[in-house]
Parts: sequence; structure tokens; C-alpha cells
Amino acid sequence: MTGVNEAVWTGIRLLQLVFVPTFGFLFLFALFYLLYAGKNPFRKRAAYLFSIGGALGMLLILYLPLIIAYMNGDSLLKGNDNNQDIRFLMDSTSSQGHEVHHLFKIFFEPMIFIGALLGIIFWLTAAKNPPRKRIGMAMVFGAPVFWVIMQYSLDIYHFFVPQS
Repeated sequence: MTGVNEAVWTGIRLLQLVFVPTFGFLFLFALFYLLYAGKNPFRKRAAYLFSIGGALGMLLILYLPLIIAYMNGDSLLKGNDNNQDIRFLMDSTSSQGHEVHHLFKIFFEPMIFIGALLGIIFWLTAAKNPPRKRIGMAMVFGAPVFWVIMQYSLDIYHFFVPQS
């Protein structure tokens, strides 16, 4: 039975790797679409539905397998033979995580900078187009927020689980 459980959990991990970024991008797209919607009720409704669907979809794909496993009993969750916890997992993968994070920083820092420059261009060239002006403002003010999140994303775990 452990082979079936391992296959199921591998499939769930694959679904999470695919659908969490998909729903996250859907949520971000909905926020920008909401800025662009203006007074059009159809666009606003679509943006609200996309934002709610993206957020709920992301939370469901993350936590529903864990909730189902918890409701079925702890037989599905038993895979911890050597009394290892999340701290062991974090310590064993920290070196690869730092390398991947460094590559993400190399790739995304220029993209954030270019996004901020495009936001300034959108903001300044949107003469009497309020949706375009709002999108430009969101890009300009959102770029530093994304940069700070990217800089401190490795320390979020240690914020919630203090070092022992």
C-alpha cells in the first residue's frame, strides 16, 4: 500500500507545482484587470470572479490534500520513520534553496526594474485614460513591494519558526 500512497502524494505534489503558480498568476491578472475595468460592470465582475477564484483555487490546491489526509486518519501521513520534522527538511534542502533563490534574484531583479520603468511610461503617457494610469501606478508602487518580498522570502520561514 505504500507504493500507492507514494504515487498519490507524488501526483498531488505535481498538481501543486502546476496549479499554485497558475492560480497565483490568475489572481495577479485579476487585480490588474480590476484596475483596468474602470466603470464597466462586466469587466469588474469578471475581475472579482477571477480574483476570488484564483485565491480560493490556490488555497484549495495547497491545503485540501492535507485536510483530506487528516480526515482519513493519520495512515496516509505516516512516512516519518526516523522521527524527522520540518526543521530536518529545511536544513537538508537549505543549500539547494539558496542556489535557486540566487538564480531567481539574478533573473527577476531586472524584470522588476523593467516593470517599474514600464509602469512609469504607462503612468506618464496615459493622458486621459484612467485605467491605464492606475495600471502604471500599480506597477510603479508594486515593484518595490515585490523586490522586498523577493529579498526576504528566505527569512519568512525563520520568522514563523524561530531558530533553536
